[in-house]
Amino acid sequence: MISRYSVKKPYTVLVSIVLVLILGVVSFGKMSTDLLPSMNLPYAIVMTIYQGASPETVETVVTRPIEQAMATVTDIETVSSQSSENTSLVVLEFQESTDMDSATIEMREKLDQISGYWEDTVSKPMILKLNPDMMPVMIAAVEAEGLEETEVTDFVQKQIEPELESVAGVASVSTTGNVTESVEVLIRQDKVKEANAKVQKTLKKQFAEKEQELADAKEELEDGREKLADTEEELKEGKEQLENGKAQLAKGLEQGSSQMLSAQQEITEGVNQLNKQLDELEQKETQLEEGLAQIQQGKTQTEDALGSISDAQTGLEQLKSGRDAIAAQELSLQESIAGLKQGIAAIDGQIEALDKNPEAPGYEEQKAALIKQREELSANQKVAEESLGALSQQKTSLEKQMDQITASLGKGSVEEAEEYLTQQAGTLWGTLEELGQKESQAQAGLEQLKEAKEKLKAMKEQAASGQAQLDAGKIQMDTKKLMASIDMSVAEAGLNQGQSELSSGKARMEEADASLKSGQEQLKEAKKQAMEQADLSKLVTSELIRGILAGENFSMPAGYIQEGKDDYLVRVGDKVQDMSGLEDLVILDLGLEGLEPIRLSDVADVTRQDDSDKIYARLNGNPGVMLTIEKQTGYSTGDVTDRLLERIEELEKTHEQIRFSVLMDQGVYIDLVVDSVLSNMISGAVLAVLILLLFLKDIKPTIVIACSIPISVVATFVMMYFSGITLNVISLSGLALGIGMLVDNSIVVIENVDRLRQQGVPAAKAAIEGAKQVSGAIAASTLTTICVFAPIVFTEGITRQLFVDMGLTIAYSLLSSLLVALTLVPMMSAGLLKKSKPKESKLLERIKAGYGRTLRGALSVKPLVLLLALALFVVCGILSFKKGTAFMPEMESTQATMTITTEKGTPLKETAACADQVLERLEGISDIESVGAMAGGSAMGGLTGGSGSENLVDFYLLLKEDKELSGKELEKEILKRTSDLPCEVTVTTQSMDMSALGGAGIQIHVKGKELDELSRISREVAELVKKTEGTRDVSNGQEEADQEYRIQVNKEKAMEYQLTVAQVFQEIQKKLAEASPSTTLSTETKDYSVYVRDEKDEKLTREQLSRMPVTYTTKEGEKKTVALSQIADFEMAQGPKSISREEQTRYMTVSAGIEEGYNIGLVSEQLEKALKKYELPKGYTLEMKGEDETISEAMGQLYLMLALALVFMYLIMVAQFQALMSPFIIMFTIPLAFTGGFLGLLAADMEVSVIAMVGFIMLSGIIVNNGIVFVDYTNQLRMEGIPKREALVRAGQDRLRPIIMTALTTILGLSTMAAGMGMGGEMVQPMAVVTIGGLIYGTLLTLFVVPCIYELLNRKEYRKQETEEADADGNGEE
Repeated sequence: MISRYSVKKPYTVLVSIVLVLILGVVSFGKMSTDLLPSMNLPYAIVMTIYQGASPETVETVVTRPIEQAMATVTDIETVSSQSSENTSLVVLEFQESTDMDSATIEMREKLDQISGYWEDTVSKPMILKLNPDMMPVMIAAVEAEGLEETEVTDFVQKQIEPELESVAGVASVSTTGNVTESVEVLIRQDKVKEANAKVQKTLKKQFAEKEQELADAKEELEDGREKLADTEEELKEGKEQLENGKAQLAKGLEQGSSQMLSAQQEITEGVNQLNKQLDELEQKETQLEEGLAQIQQGKTQTEDALGSISDAQTGLEQLKSGRDAIAAQELSLQESIAGLKQGIAAIDGQIEALDKNPEAPGYEEQKAALIKQREELSANQKVAEESLGALSQQKTSLEKQMDQITASLGKGSVEEAEEYLTQQAGTLWGTLEELGQKESQAQAGLEQLKEAKEKLKAMKEQAASGQAQLDAGKIQMDTKKLMASIDMSVAEAGLNQGQSELSSGKARMEEADASLKSGQEQLKEAKKQAMEQADLSKLVTSELIRGILAGENFSMPAGYIQEGKDDYLVRVGDKVQDMSGLEDLVILDLGLEGLEPIRLSDVADVTRQDDSDKIYARLNGNPGVMLTIEKQTGYSTGDVTDRLLERIEELEKTHEQIRFSVLMDQGVYIDLVVDSVLSNMISGAVLAVLILLLFLKDIKPTIVIACSIPISVVATFVMMYFSGITLNVISLSGLALGIGMLVDNSIVVIENVDRLRQQGVPAAKAAIEGAKQVSGAIAASTLTTICVFAPIVFTEGITRQLFVDMGLTIAYSLLSSLLVALTLVPMMSAGLLKKSKPKESKLLERIKAGYGRTLRGALSVKPLVLLLALALFVVCGILSFKKGTAFMPEMESTQATMTITTEKGTPLKETAACADQVLERLEGISDIESVGAMAGGSAMGGLTGGSGSENLVDFYLLLKEDKELSGKELEKEILKRTSDLPCEVTVTTQSMDMSALGGAGIQIHVKGKELDELSRISREVAELVKKTEGTRDVSNGQEEADQEYRIQVNKEKAMEYQLTVAQVFQEIQKKLAEASPSTTLSTETKDYSVYVRDEKDEKLTREQLSRMPVTYTTKEGEKKTVALSQIADFEMAQGPKSISREEQTRYMTVSAGIEEGYNIGLVSEQLEKALKKYELPKGYTLEMKGEDETISEAMGQLYLMLALALVFMYLIMVAQFQALMSPFIIMFTIPLAFTGGFLGLLAADMEVSVIAMVGFIMLSGIIVNNGIVFVDYTNQLRMEGIPKREALVRAGQDRLRPIIMTALTTILGLSTMAAGMGMGGEMVQPMAVVTIGGLIYGTLLTLFVVPCIYELLNRKEYRKQETEEADADGNGEE
C-alpha cells in the first residue's frame, strides 16, 4: 500500500524528504558532542570529618551509625565505607531508577537523627552525589614571563580564574601549584624572656616599697614596746614608794606628839612624794592618750579595710551582672540567627521548587526576588553572627576580670572569692567592735587618771594646810592621820589603775605585732602570686595571641541609629591595615606604674611567608600554575572546551606575558574520535556504493540506493535529537555499523524490481510489485535486527547505560532505511528504471552455476556438513575464550599521565629534584609536545584527586596528533629513559580510555571482623597472588600503614590529679594541632591569613612529648602541672591507614596489576583456582573484585540480552512465516555467524571483550536477514510446485546476488572500523571485527548449511497455488 502511494504521489515523497533533510541539518547542528553517553550514576557519598580521631574511632563513632541509618533508605542496594584518620566516607549505591534528589532528602533526614548524638568535634555529614561531570573537561597550565611565583599566583586568581569561570557551561576552575602568601606570628622565647624580665623588675620594685612600709611600722612598734617597758618600771617604783610612805606615816603617827617635828618633816617629804606621783600620773595620762590614739588609728584602718572589701564585693557583683546580661543577649542573638537560618532554608526550598519549572511565568523575577531576600537574610545573619562574636569577646573579658579578682584573692572560683570576702568582712567587723570597746576602756581610764590627779592635787593642798595646822594639836594630827591614810589608799588605787591600763596597752601592742607579722606574710604571698600571674612565659601562649588577634582585628556594624529622617550605620572596631599595625597591637596591659603595655612585637616576630617550599608545579621545566576546569551538567563537553579555547586565546592576546598550555582537553579528544567515526562512516558508505555499482552494473539503480544512505542517516539524526541522544563514540559507532545495513532493504527492493523489469514488467508496476513482494521479508528482517537491542531494558548497570544509545541509533537508522526502501526506492525506481535493459554477467552466471553444483553435493552429504559446521563452532569458541576476556579495548590518545613516587617520607625538595630529572629525560621524546608536573596537590581535585603527598609528583603529557609511537611504545620509552632514577615511575597512555570504567587489574576483598586477622590473611593472599603467573605490583594495602605513637592514659593515676582522658587529649592536641588561620590581615592590595606558632612547640620529639607538663587543678583550686609520663604509658604500633567496610563488614583489599602480554580473565581464573585451595578461618571470606568482577557482571547482562534477543527474533519470524519450523531453520544461521566472529577475533589476535560481545549480539540480528530472504523465497518456489531440492538450489542461485550484495555492503561499511583507523577506532574495532567475520563466514555457510537443515526438517508438501496466493507472506503450518 505504501509503495503504491509513493509511486502514485512522488511529490509527496519528495516534500517529505526535503522536510527530513531540513530537520536533520538543524538537528545535527544542535546536537551536543560528548565522549560517552549521558550516564546517571545512582551513587552518593556521605563524608564526615572527625578531627583528631583514629580510623578505629571514626569507624566506631561515625561510620557504623551512618551505615545502619543509610541501610534503611529507600531503593538502597549496597553500602560500603572507608574510615580513615579524621574522615569517614560512606558510599551508597541505589537502584538505577532512583530519584537521587528524593534520596538525598531522605538521607539528610536520617543523618540529622543520628548526628545529634555526636560530640561537637564531629562535623555535620556532607552528602555528595556522584556525577560524570565531576571529571575535569580540561587541564591547562599557565606560565608568565618576568613574574615571581607569588605574582603568577595573584595574576591567575585575579585575572585568569574569573575570566574562565565566566565562560558559559563552566562549573568551576580550581588551581594547583599556586603559591599562597600568609603572615606568620612566631612567639620567640628569647623575646618573651626579655619582656618578662622587665615585668618582674617592675613588680619587685613596687613590692619593695610595700615591704619598706611594713619595716617602718615594725620599727615604730618596737619603740612603743620599749616605752611601755619604761612606764611599767616607773609604776613599779611608784608603788614601792607608796608602800614605804604608808609604813613611814604609820610609824610617825604611833610615835605621837613627840615626834611631831619629825612628822612635820615627813609631811614635807610626803608633799614631795605627792608632787612626784602627780608627775608620774601625768606621764601615765600621756601614755594612755597615745594608746587611745593608736586604738583610734587601728579603728580607722579597719574601717578602710571594710570599705575595700565592700568595694570588691560590689565590683564582683557588677561583673557577674554584666556577664549574665551578656549571656542573655547571646541567647537572644542565637535565637535570631536560628530564625534567619530557617528563613534562608525556606527561601532555598522555594528557589529549588522554582528551578523545577523554569518555564513558569515570572520565573526569573520570582527567583531574583527570592535571591535578593536570601541575600538580605544572609547579610542580617552575618551581622548577627558577628555581633554574637563581639558579645562573646566582651563576656570573655568580663570573665577574665572576674578570674583576675579571684586569682588575686587566691581562690579558685567566684563563689569562693565572694564567701572569702564575706568572712573577712565579718572578721573586720568583730575587730572594729573590739577596738571600740578598748577605746571606751581607755577613755574611762583617762577619766580615772584625771580624777586621781585632782585628788593628788587636793592632797597636796591638804598637806600644805596640815603643815600650817601641825601645831594645832594632837586631834588635828589624828585627823591628818586619817586623811593621810585615805589619801594613801586613793593613791594606791590610782597606781593600781595605771598598772591595769599598762597591761591593756601591752596586750594591744602584742595584737599590733601579730597583725604586722600577718601583713608581712600576706605581702610575701601576694608578691609570689603576682610574680606567677605576671609570668609572661605562662601568659603569652599561642591561644592568647590567637584570641587577641581575632578580637582586636575586628570591625562590624552594630546596627542603625536614626536622627530625623537620616539613618546612620553604627560600625564598631577598626581592622588592622598593615604589618606595622599588627606588630604594634597591645596584647597585655598589666597596669603597672612605669611599665609600658606589652605589644605583639615585644614577644613575637611578625613576618610574611609563602608556601613555595611545599609546592612543585612545572610547565615544560618552568614554574607555572595548573588550572582544572569542570563543566556544568547539561552542557556539551565539546562546546564548553571550544569556548574555553577561544577565551584562552583572547587572554593570551590581552596579556602578552602569559602563555597557556592545554595538557588535557576532552573536547579535542572527542572531536578527534567523532571525526574519526564520521570519516569511517563516509568511507564505508562510499565503499558500499561501489559494491552496488559493481554488482548492478548500472548507475541508475546505484543512484537510487546511494540516495537512501544520506536520507536514512539524516532521518536518524532527527530521531536522535528528539530522543536526547548525543553525538558520542557509542551512538556514532552504532550509526557507522548501521551504514552497511542501511542499504540492505533498498538492495533487496531494487534487486527485486530490477528482476521484474528484466522479466518485462512495466517500470511502475515492477516498482510497486517488487516492493510489495519483499516488504514482509525486509520488515521482518529489520524487526529482528532491532529486537536484538530491545532486551537492553532488562539489563542493569553500566551495560545498559553504555549501549542504550547504540541500540536506539541502530533502530532509528534501520527504521529509516525500511521507510526509505518502501517509499523513496519504489518512487525513484519507477522513474529511473523505465528504460532498464537486462545486463547479463557471465562471471555471476558462472558463480551461480558453480554454487548450484556445490549445493547439490552438500545436500547429498547433509550430516557431514552439519557436523563440520558444529565442530568448527565449538573449536573456535573454545580457542577464543582461551585467549581470555576483557572489558573495553584500550584506545590511543593525544594525552597521557605519569606519576613518580619516591620513598615514603622523602621531603618534597628531593622529590622535586627527581621530578626535574624526569622532565629532562622527557625532552628528547619527539612525540611529547608539552609536559606539566605538580606536587602538593592534584589537578583532578576532589574525590578524583591525588593524595598531595610530598613523595609523589603527577605529570600530564600533551602528545602530538601525528605522533609516531603508540601508547605502549611511548610507555616503554619513558620507563627506559627513567629506569636509573631513584623513584618509581608509572605511565598511563590511555587517560581518556573507556576501559577505566571497568576498574584496573585484580582486586580481592578479604572480609572479616578482626583487623589483625584480616591483615594476616591479606598478607598470605598477597603471597598467593604473587605466585600467580602474570601478576605484578601486588599489594595488600598494608604498605601505607601509619606508624603510631600510642599514649595509654592510666585512668586511676590521672584521676589522682583530677584529670580525665579527654582532658589529657586536649592538652596534647594543643601542642600537636596544626596551625590554623587566627584572623585575616586585609591590606590595600591583598588579604593574608595570619598564623600563630609558638617556637617552643615546634618539632616536638617523642621524648619531649612524654615529658610534657599537663595542667590540673587541685581540690583547693590551685593550678599545678604533672608530667605526662607520670599518668600515661607509651608504645609504638602500626595502625591501619584506613578501614574499609562493605555491607557493614570489614575488609582489606589485595590488589595486583597484569603483566603485559597477559589477560585479566585468564589470570583471574588461575588465581581463583589457587584461592579455592586456601583455607580461611571461620567467619572470613574472599571475594573477587576489580576489572574481573566488572567483566563478569557485564558479560552476564549481555548473555541475558542475547538470550532474550533470540526469543524475540524467533517470535517475530513465527509471525512473519505463520509457521514454527521455518523460523527454527533460520535460527541455525546464528551459530554459523558466531563461528565467523570467533574466527575474526582469532585472526585479529583479540580477546573476547564486552564490545566484542555486543558485536555477537548485533550479528545475531543481522545474519538472520539472509536466512529470512532465502527461506521465504524457497517457500514461494515450492508453493509454485517446484520440488524441495530444486527449489533450494534455485532459491540459492536467484538470491545469491542480493545476499552477497547486502553482506558485502555491510562488510565494507565496517571495514575502516575493523582496521581501527582514526582516533578512538580501537574501542569499536572488536565489534566490527566480529561483525565482519560473522558476515563473511555466516553468509557463505548460510548458502549451504541452511538448505541442508531445511531439507532435513521441512517435510511439508506444498501444492501449486494461484499467483496471488504465492504472493502471500506466509505458509501453512507443516
